[in-house]
Amino acid sequence: MVNNPLTGAIDVVAEPEAHAEDLTPEHRARQRRRAVVEGVVVEVTIAPVTAPPYYRALLRVTNPGTQPCTLELLWHGQHVVPGVTAGTKLRCLAVVCFPDGVATMYNPRYEIITPKKAVR
Repeated sequence: MVNNPLTGAIDVVAEPEAHAEDLTPEHRARQRRRAVVEGVVVEVTIAPVTAPPYYRALLRVTNPGTQPCTLELLWHGQHVVPGVTAGTKLRCLAVVCFPDGVATMYNPRYEIITPKKAVR
């Protein structure tokens, strides 16, 4: 994995894309590994004032030819994560784990994906 010095983007050299089966609890017995996922944020939750700070986003992952699935992204110690709001398309890199049977990435590195504009 290399950071692009010009854009700060995640340039992944050796991390494979996550497949739909990597995000299902049935496969959690497999060795945990870092994976890259891409999807759209559909929900954001901020911790209440009385709780330790965290920022939670629910990412809808759609892989071509497979059923869409959801992945929880959780940043500890954050009240806000810049650019991560409902409707934002993200590419994330972290270890996928399954606490309580829910596919989760803790403190993932992320890149906001913007639609490509046509050159005039």
